[in-house]
Amino acid sequence: MGGWVGTGYDAIIVGQVFAPYPLNIDAAALADFYACIGESAADIGPGTRIPSFLLNELRAFKSNVKFPPGVLHAQEELEMFGAAYLGESLITIVRVADKYIRNGKRFLVVEQAVKAGDEQRDVLLVRHILYWPC
Repeated sequence: MGGWVGTGYDAIIVGQVFAPYPLNIDAAALADFYACIGESAADIGPGTRIPSFLLNELRAFKSNVKFPPGVLHAQEELEMFGAAYLGESLITIVRVADKYIRNGKRFLVVEQAVKAGDEQRDVLLVRHILYWPC
């Protein structure tokens, strides 16, 4: 017997909030990002602003939910509240905001809040709409 075993659409609960997930972005990751876009990474150090692109990732959600093959990003929306800086603690809190079926296709709305520093100030909110095939 084979096949995929993981989190099915019906097992995902709207309103569920997962435990805070540490978001570790170090100087090497920042240097790799700048190299990727063809910019110099010579001035990277504590206090360097982290681009929102590096804050927007699904590891926190994937650490709690096993994705089936074929998950697609249908839409993504980012809302910025402030900057995150290299050297400060970052966490991601994931919440299942909604799920719905449209034209026979299953979708999840997942909100990912990124918070920074000891005071956990709001930095970024990402709303992912994911096509969930099974």
